[in-house]
Amino acid sequence: MKSKFKVLTLVIVSLLLLASCSNDNYQEAMDKGIESLIEKDYHQAAIQFELALKEKEGDEDASSYFEQSTQMKNALSAYEQKQYDPAIDSLNAVINHRNGLKTLQSEAKSLRNLVHSDQNITASFQKNLDLVKSLITKESYNLAEEKIQLLQKDIETNKILADYQSEVTKLSEQVTVALTTYEPIVQQTDTDHNEEKSNSKKNKKKKAKTFKYRSYANDRFGFSMQYPDDLTMDTPPSNGDGARFYNAEFEVTAYGGHTNIVNEGETIETYYQEELNSISGQIAYQKLTDDWYVVSYEENGQIFYEKFFFGPTVFNKFIISYPTNKQDKYDPVTTHIAKTFAPAAQ
Repeated sequence: MKSKFKVLTLVIVSLLLLASCSNDNYQEAMDKGIESLIEKDYHQAAIQFELALKEKEGDEDASSYFEQSTQMKNALSAYEQKQYDPAIDSLNAVINHRNGLKTLQSEAKSLRNLVHSDQNITASFQKNLDLVKSLITKESYNLAEEKIQLLQKDIETNKILADYQSEVTKLSEQVTVALTTYEPIVQQTDTDHNEEKSNSKKNKKKKAKTFKYRSYANDRFGFSMQYPDDLTMDTPPSNGDGARFYNAEFEVTAYGGHTNIVNEGETIETYYQEELNSISGQIAYQKLTDDWYVVSYEENGQIFYEKFFFGPTVFNKFIISYPTNKQDKYDPVTTHIAKTFAPAAQ
């Protein structure tokens, strides 16, 4: 009888010890979860509250905190990806949780206000961006240019709009090309009209020489550009990597190729340094960015302008050259080609 009593006592003691350990593990997980919430590490908080639930299955506090932490984590993830509606849905779940932490609900409300603000800014920007596209379609280039300048200011003052920079830049280049191609004639006509109106005489001034342009697109390496239509196009190479256009004074060559073929791990700096090392003339201008560089230099009485675009699989490049004594004549042409050159989409 005494032996049975001893066994029963040992069982009861063991159960009490296990319960005590379980309570300790539960409380430790809950404490760590709260600490993670204070640090706004919602992912880690969710992990700790889930551990607490394993120690105390069905515990109301652990369950509520776990659900709130998980929803906050989901909301932040959606917000970072600019998925505003899912972010707001998750935040509403945190705010409306019946047994949730009040401090977490307050944080969710503040974040929801920020998400709403960003959503409104983005929606307004997108509306104006669509307006610019519509103006370009209608060939209202001057008004489109004004709107693009406003869009650019919005991007500079709102970091959340940074992803639109590439699209706005392309639209700006498109408008610049249109204005560069057509505006000089319009300006000359306006000048003639004003002079006729004020002086009541025919305008006898000679019009400045303007260049007309044609478009060229390379299917193999995905780039396009405009070039003066009075240039002769050389016989294209059999591999279709580019083209050369020229006259007695001016030459432009544009081509593409594959990156990371000769050497693995090539970068824009790799090509940039090779370019600089190959130049023996006086460099007048140079600029390096994350995905393109420009170098302009003089060599043997010629001005050279080279621009290189780097991508993970392909590169695009164009080279322009003309005599130094023809700079006034061909600088505007170089600017036009540079503005209209569209590299391959990476």
